[in-house]
Amino acid sequence: MPDLHDPIPTREKVLIIGAGPAGLAAAAALKALEVPFDLVDRAPHVGGIWNPEREDSPVWPTMEMISSREFTEYEDLLRPVSFPEYLSPTQMAKYLRAYAARHDLTEHFHPGTAVRSARPFGDGVWEVELSTGEIGIYRAVISAHGISEHPHRPQWAAEVPSSVRVIDAKDWTGADGLEGQRVLVVGSGQSAADISVDAARRALEVRWSMRTGHWVVPRRIAGVPGDVAASREPSVLGGLNAKIAETVIRRTVGHPADVGLPAPTAPLLEDAVIISDDVLDRVREGRITPAGEVTGVDAEGTITHRGTGSPAGQLRFAPDLIVLATGYESRAAHLPQDVVPRTASGAPDLFLGAFARGRDDLVILGQQRVSGGVLPILVEQADIAAYMLAATVQGSSPALEQFRRVRAGSEAAVPAKPATAPAGVRGRVEGLLGAQKVTARRAAASAHEAEGQLVPQVDRDTLLARLRSVRELFA
Repeated sequence: MPDLHDPIPTREKVLIIGAGPAGLAAAAALKALEVPFDLVDRAPHVGGIWNPEREDSPVWPTMEMISSREFTEYEDLLRPVSFPEYLSPTQMAKYLRAYAARHDLTEHFHPGTAVRSARPFGDGVWEVELSTGEIGIYRAVISAHGISEHPHRPQWAAEVPSSVRVIDAKDWTGADGLEGQRVLVVGSGQSAADISVDAARRALEVRWSMRTGHWVVPRRIAGVPGDVAASREPSVLGGLNAKIAETVIRRTVGHPADVGLPAPTAPLLEDAVIISDDVLDRVREGRITPAGEVTGVDAEGTITHRGTGSPAGQLRFAPDLIVLATGYESRAAHLPQDVVPRTASGAPDLFLGAFARGRDDLVILGQQRVSGGVLPILVEQADIAAYMLAATVQGSSPALEQFRRVRAGSEAAVPAKPATAPAGVRGRVEGLLGAQKVTARRAAASAHEAEGQLVPQVDRDTLLARLRSVRELFA
């Protein structure tokens, strides 16, 4: 690349970095609007992290997905009926490849190609250096590099001696080989819960160190996928308030504090819930031992952590393996630090999580964490990006000018409109589940998120509703 047989010069193209779910959504949207583009990824296939054979993938073969069909399916490609409601990583990889084939995206795909650097020289001019040594000039960049490039490590991890193996959650490949070993999993979120359950299949002892407690929601509640039932104001849980929802969850799987885990710090309908059918049972069985925050490590590698009882006290544990599921830092090695606008706290200032303030030539997709599936958000972000970039080809348009004004303002001013119900059975079912009810709210940020270090946790429904409102500007 550039391809000598390609009649369109890169100067007229958009470069999409990353061929995972976000990058494929962007490619399909650009193609639908006839916007020229190239799609690159360091991997040999499309699909991003959803390929267990990829060395830098944070998924593993036995991993169980936490998002159901509604949040892992493109609107224009139904999953095969032979696939279960919750896909395996291998099935998800096949689905993404099928999506790329459906839209003929592979003809734009350059496999095994990483981006070393992407630097802007004025508006609409990007110099891009590739791992192949080639340099191209593009008019815009859509960076869909994912959130697992830069794991965040707590300060104490640097003090762990080499006699204790320390890995990041993205490097977890499964529990094989852990027989007879003691494992410490550190982290309060979904990855830590999943890894703790997986490790407990083989390891002699597993301790799960959490700083913050969260509610645990099963994959299905009364026949409804948990990621739908856990949505805010879901009528399947009563449709009234958090107390009703919490009562249902207590009766279904129990309260985390009842098994020794830290009590949730937020109401269920405002929490970054953990979706799991197994983690509370493994704790009850003693195969996973709850632990509080790590407070120190000695020269031999023995960890000191808070207990989870009252009073908490200090406990000691000598692990053979430490798995750090402590989040990811919000940055990309290929983008200069000064290119992405920042807030006063140092966090990326991306409108609706994707659009660089004041720039029409830079979009960064998928830089937020949500409870459950994120695919609908990626699709909406990709659609808006495609409309914006299509409009800039003509120089401007009333819709683009209106989008620029909205982008310059506060996200809170964007209406969180309910989604228009799809036609047919799907729309009626979603209406019954209350999936279209939206009450705008702000997700609580951790200390590191507030400092701009980590990819932020956001409320999926609120962000999705605001994205849909903005997309209507181009309709």
